Amino acid sequence: MPTSDWPTTSACFNLRTPDGHCLHVRQCGPDSGEPWLVLHGGPGSGCAPSMAAWFDPLRHRAVLPDQRGAGRSRPAGTLRRNTVSALLADLEQLRMALGIARWGVVGGSWGAALALAYADRFPDAVSALVLRGTFLTGFDDVQALFNARGAGRDLLRGIGRRGEGFPAARGRLLVATDMLQPGTTVQKLNIARAWQRAEHRLLGLRPQARRQTWPEQLTLACKYQLQAHYLYRRAGLGKSALLRAAARIGARGLPVTLLHGQEDNVCRPGNALRLSAAIPHARLVWVPGGHLAVGEMAQALRAAISASAWSVGI
Repeated sequence: MPTSDWPTTSACFNLRTPDGHCLHVRQCGPDSGEPWLVLHGGPGSGCAPSMAAWFDPLRHRAVLPDQRGAGRSRPAGTLRRNTVSALLADLEQLRMALGIARWGVVGGSWGAALALAYADRFPDAVSALVLRGTFLTGFDDVQALFNARGAGRDLLRGIGRRGEGFPAARGRLLVATDMLQPGTTVQKLNIARAWQRAEHRLLGLRPQARRQTWPEQLTLACKYQLQAHYLYRRAGLGKSALLRAAARIGARGLPVTLLHGQEDNVCRPGNALRLSAAIPHARLVWVPGGHLAVGEMAQALRAAISASAWSVGI
């Protein structure tokens, strides 16, 4: 996406990790503002300019890292040392590098799952959570994404005859993962396009009319390579582990706002109820619409971030 779409006051830097990754990080807002960490979805998607619009440019200091291998981070699409534990360590390294004592964390979909894991692992670093359309990383969540109907048909077309013996979603995901990792470039691009069609169907988006450039196709393959890597392994978390983490977060009384689209086909509304039960004091807001952070959901995010009252530590 064009750099010019970002606020003119934003600035970027690269954070090098001890194990050879280079994270692309963008900051928006004044250094003296209330610090907020933004965790993108995917996995593998990277941060988008629209995320900066959730914040008050005069009041908030938004920190938007592209996770390992995602977006503009390098090496692109790499699975080497790409685990949840590594992602969480990256976030702590970033917080300390910026001199931030505590920050609010906002995440959507996969980013919301990562936010829960981070707040559980580093409780003293987080002052508030705003979670949108949380993906709970359970086997049933992955199964629902790529069932035999709907989006699963698009993925099945991409893996061709190799997927015929795998009627279950996990089997199709296994084949897709195999083709995205050691497969040829043509195989990777074909499965990435099929995966994108499946994703667009789930999100209710129209297929892209414009033919993608070669760099765009390679970026897409990197994105879905990471996504397959995490989804097949349930991100190394799983639903029961995330709900236990949520219960520990709830016991500490951390301010939590849960936003969920009433017609979300990607992260089912039932999971919002499970999460709300694990964090009884959390504020659950049902928002008209689906999974994407657009329209009323974008407004709800702005309102939730603005309303989060917590002491700033920088």
